[in-house]
Amino acid sequence: MPGVAEALLKAQSSQFITRENSLLDLTYNLCGVKVRTMTIRDYVLLDKIGSPFLYRKEPSVDELGLFLWMLSPQFIKWVDGKGWRGWMPMLQPLAALFYGSKVRRMFGENPPVTTEPLVVECFKYIDTMFLDSPPSVANGSESCLSYLTGWFDSLQSEYRFTKDEVWTTGLPELFQRLNAIRQRRNPGVPAFNRKTDSVKAFVIRGLRNKEFTLDDLKAGKVVIPANN
Repeated sequence: MPGVAEALLKAQSSQFITRENSLLDLTYNLCGVKVRTMTIRDYVLLDKIGSPFLYRKEPSVDELGLFLWMLSPQFIKWVDGKGWRGWMPMLQPLAALFYGSKVRRMFGENPPVTTEPLVVECFKYIDTMFLDSPPSVANGSESCLSYLTGWFDSLQSEYRFTKDEVWTTGLPELFQRLNAIRQRRNPGVPAFNRKTDSVKAFVIRGLRNKEFTLDDLKAGKVVIPANN
């Protein structure tokens, strides 16, 4: 059916690339601002401060700046005390101030107009990080803190990760490993693919609600939403 096959292929490709990249520790370019792959430690810190990006809420310019700072390559160097930063930790607030000023200069002069594209990119980044996460984590209905024990137990018992290695595990890698553990222990467990499942759900829902017909699909009259 025209459109459906193409949408499924695009979704499959996107899922494959995201999962393939999960072990590469990539940086992401969000409108010219670099951020790291979100780790378990990053997620807990963002959850602790109630970052609006975890709960699909509109952020202020200050909240946007804080989100970008906490996920920046510079921030983790300060946290880990790498290089000269380990000798001069008292300069971290100054570094954060300079970073926030840069974000405000680049995106905060005419909010929300100038910040909107960056906010959209931040939410897309969040969607990438949580592609394979459990639904209750992905939609913000529960704090990840209730999952921490399970996450630590799984990674330490299955892969012998140290505590520090667990904390610095990227979320895409974490969710892929948890899926691998689940499938290895129970080969019959259903496989969930968020993007391709979304395309299929759109088609099934549209047919059930009589928003379009099979003939419409075959004739290529149905446009599959891009966000699917």
